[in-house]
Amino acid sequence: MASGGRVLFSFVRYWSRRWTGAGLGVDAERGRDVMVVEAVAALTGRGAATSVNDVARELGVDQSGASRMVTRAERSGLLVRVRPSAVGGTTAISVTDAGRELLRAAYAWQEEVLDTLTADWSREDVRRLVELMGRLVEAQNRIDAR
Repeated sequence: MASGGRVLFSFVRYWSRRWTGAGLGVDAERGRDVMVVEAVAALTGRGAATSVNDVARELGVDQSGASRMVTRAERSGLLVRVRPSAVGGTTAISVTDAGRELLRAAYAWQEEVLDTLTADWSREDVRRLVELMGRLVEAQNRIDAR
């Protein structure tokens, strides 16, 4: 059996290129839209700030790349920037109804992919996989919050 580190690396490398559907008949730009909208939704869901810099950290990209992604998603009606009411305040980014619909469709697609990949697994194995992936995400969020 491969080491945990090797399996995790392989998993991350494989899914980082595929989780948005890019290369599977889904436009690469749409994949980036899903990534940035999901990042904003995750940040706001944790009660975190939603500035471009926060989105950049969440996605692991530089500020200029995150800014371009947010601008594209904003022009597509998926995100909205709320200007600060006070001088020196931070512009907050939030998900629009269209952005929530995009995420709903992306999550449904991912459910289909998971169902396909685990079609011959027991319900308990699938439930446990999802539970353990959730624990990994929670652990990373705790580390990031430090």
